[in-house]
Amino acid sequence: MSWLPHTEPMAEGYWGPVTSTLLWCERKYEWTKYMAEPVNSLTNLLFLFLSGYGMYRVASEQLSARFYLCAAGIGIVGMGSFLFHMTMKYEAQLLDELPMIYASSFISWSLLDQTMFYGQTLPRRILPVIVLAVDAWITVTYVTNGNPIFHQAAYASIMVISISHAIYIMMSSKSPLNLSDAARARRQEARYSERTGTILFLVGFTIWNLDNIFCGHLRAMREVVGYPLAILLEGHGWWHIFTGYGAYHLLIATEAIVMSEL
Repeated sequence: MSWLPHTEPMAEGYWGPVTSTLLWCERKYEWTKYMAEPVNSLTNLLFLFLSGYGMYRVASEQLSARFYLCAAGIGIVGMGSFLFHMTMKYEAQLLDELPMIYASSFISWSLLDQTMFYGQTLPRRILPVIVLAVDAWITVTYVTNGNPIFHQAAYASIMVISISHAIYIMMSSKSPLNLSDAARARRQEARYSERTGTILFLVGFTIWNLDNIFCGHLRAMREVVGYPLAILLEGHGWWHIFTGYGAYHLLIATEAIVMSEL
């Protein structure tokens, strides 16, 4: 979070001077030769596992090919975040942050493409053009102004649109999920995944903010507890874990909703 006060000089590590523009509670440390932040780097492996498992399930359940890209997007975000926390370079920071926008907007497109205009006709090319234009605007604006708050607001807006629309679809009488008992059972599965994913995101975001607000106390506690147990007090790593698992649940909900339409 960009508002975390930071006045201490950053140590220069294996990858050279720190050039990232983001601050959080664990950032001052350097524990290994090749990784600026081993814990925050390694927690991103969950993204890679869930991405691979998601693609396996797409193949085994014979889902729409678009979901290969949705699942791959989760892994790309995890890899970008891994490189960022390993090097603390601005270039790697962009590989972490911008794929978050692209992956979430592609999942949103996958949902909106089938369900946005019930009973209406709309050229199929309009929506992807709009999504690409929004992504391009966010990219140019963020690279130009470098404001992390802008990136966080843009990402949150995409997630709110996607989650709100999924809730609308599950409640709509026009949705195939509401046309039979079997469909309503699938709707319950989608609703559970949507609710679980949303809660996991909110819990992770709360932990990250508490980690920043009480950073001094948590650093002191980590010194007392010592490693490896002190790893459990690193809020940014928990943010990775909760958002990775939350993203996977939201993907499952999107798959259930979209496949009911297809």
